[in-house]
Amino acid sequence: MRTVAELCNRHPGADIYVVGTGASLRVFPLSFLEGKITIGLNRAWQLLPVQYCISMVPHLNFPDLLGAPVPPNTIWVTKYDKYKAYASPEQLAWAEKTSFFFRTVGRTSLTMLDEPSEAGRVLDWVARPTQDFLYLWTSISQSAVNLAANMGAKNIILVGCDNASLADNHHAHEQHTLWKGVDPNHRYMQYYEGLAEMRSVLRTRSVNLVSVNPFLKLDQPEMDFARMCEELERPKHVQNKDIYTPYSLMDQNRRFLRLARNTLMLNLSTAKRALDRLLAR
Repeated sequence: MRTVAELCNRHPGADIYVVGTGASLRVFPLSFLEGKITIGLNRAWQLLPVQYCISMVPHLNFPDLLGAPVPPNTIWVTKYDKYKAYASPEQLAWAEKTSFFFRTVGRTSLTMLDEPSEAGRVLDWVARPTQDFLYLWTSISQSAVNLAANMGAKNIILVGCDNASLADNHHAHEQHTLWKGVDPNHRYMQYYEGLAEMRSVLRTRSVNLVSVNPFLKLDQPEMDFARMCEELERPKHVQNKDIYTPYSLMDQNRRFLRLARNTLMLNLSTAKRALDRLLAR
């Protein structure tokens, strides 16, 4: 099994483009990305050729698990346990040879059921490459940015990572969303907050994190989005559906007990260390 640690310093000093599937990508000139080093998020491979593709939920986004033809020149990056849970033995054997895997669990997370886990919200991983760990809190764009920095990027450029809806559009094309039943604007703000806190840490590595979009007016992007949709003869609205299914009561109870157990073990470990220090005096 190969891990993302093997990708460190693969592109020293490069400009690396992290390509999301936000609504702005529907009117973005994709030819601009030709010849660029690109990390596509989730289903970006459906919209343009990308050199790398990363996802936290491969069964919802990777072509081999969706029964679609696999682009021949794309390198796939995901979590091993997530892929293994949905792959056939043949698919898993193929992925172990061709894909790169990462981990995101670095600490105990005590979050509400409708909130994303903070187990991977570890800024130390952003400050320096750390084995095969990548920062992940609310958006796979965060892991992609961490990966790009570890691969040696000098400039990381976000494309189609809108961190907002555009005229009630969430994606460049028809696909699912996974808001866990909450207001999308709440989740978008978390996307932004995660990237913003990463940006300040990346500066300590002399890495720039910026975003580009196709709009010519910053205060009214939806106006220019509608205009470009007309000019390019593309739909002004594409419906997306939140596919999240709330936990059953039993699932909620199991998760609560796991969190309570982890908290108890953490507290016991802290108390033991304190007692050991006292006895050692």
